Amino acid sequence: MSFQSIKRQVKKYIGPYINPNFVILTKKYVNIVEMNFNAALGRHFLFPPRLRLTIETSGICNLSCKFCAYSKKQLAKVIMPLNLFQEVVNQAAEMGFSIINLTPLTGDVFMDKGIIEKMQYLDNHPKIKGYEFFTNFVVPSEQKIKELFELRQLNLMHVSLYGHDEKSFCEITRATKKEYHRLVRNLKFLYELYDRNHSFKLKMNWRTVPGFSEKSLPKSELQEIVLNFEKTYGIVCENIFLYTNWGGEVTNEDVKDVGLRVNDGSNVYKKGLCNLIFHFGGVLADGRVSACVCRDVNGTLVVGDINKEPLSHILSLNNPLYADIIQEQMESKFRPVCRSCDLYQSLYKPIRWGNNPDKRHYNLNQVKALLSK
Repeated sequence: MSFQSIKRQVKKYIGPYINPNFVILTKKYVNIVEMNFNAALGRHFLFPPRLRLTIETSGICNLSCKFCAYSKKQLAKVIMPLNLFQEVVNQAAEMGFSIINLTPLTGDVFMDKGIIEKMQYLDNHPKIKGYEFFTNFVVPSEQKIKELFELRQLNLMHVSLYGHDEKSFCEITRATKKEYHRLVRNLKFLYELYDRNHSFKLKMNWRTVPGFSEKSLPKSELQEIVLNFEKTYGIVCENIFLYTNWGGEVTNEDVKDVGLRVNDGSNVYKKGLCNLIFHFGGVLADGRVSACVCRDVNGTLVVGDINKEPLSHILSLNNPLYADIIQEQMESKFRPVCRSCDLYQSLYKPIRWGNNPDKRHYNLNQVKALLSK
């Protein structure tokens, strides 16, 4: 059994009984030791800055989850036009980007009626090696689900399941029973079509109440279909016990009525440049470019606009707005959204994520050289 498999089993059976404060504090003190040790030795672990780019095709969501900042965001709730999408992809490919993340900052890809056409454009682009996205999977029609299986370069679709039954789904998402049952139908249809040997990789995660257990009875329709995916395809669906604060936008007050727990970020140790700048930099649906589209829902890290200047300039050290953010963080000076963020990943912490396709890390000088071209 692999380390990741053991970790999943521990999280699945022991996770609900572990105090989140214990986990947060333990992680903090481990990071203090590890990050300062690597800093003293001059060790850097940065993602390649010209590998992965996020392109937000939809700034609109069909749900309004209580743990999400969608209802509070100030960024434009629009759909990226096809011609702008194609221009972004072309410029990104010329810069060396080959992996595209289509997950919106807050939104759902299937709210874009032209999303399949955009994916087909990525499929046919000679310099794009793959793309991926998260979705709540409520919106797509059966026709769109069928079309997913015709795509050649789609690497990963990650389905986030909000609530484990009709009641918890409606409470967490503020949605209707109709949307819950559409999700169940979509998952059943996906199950009929899926073939792990000839399809894109599929992942699922529960986003539901802490007391939920897969062994709970009676099982809902949603639980039954998710269990079928696990039995047939080995797709393990884990529950999340601690939610992100979206750069300080979401608090425990927002989720207390559904029993969820938000990490307020106060115990996240920060030292040096955050690696996520080179993993979640991207273009928003309106064409503005953000240094990090992971949690900056109000655009405070916007460093340019592709409608006004080329992406190659915006995401380079020749752009003072971008260069300033990098220099500030190297001095451990963080802007409010970054100061509050609980997803911080220091350049002094080894990369342990499975989403670094070339399995390499870079030091700061290598990154600066690439960003200066």
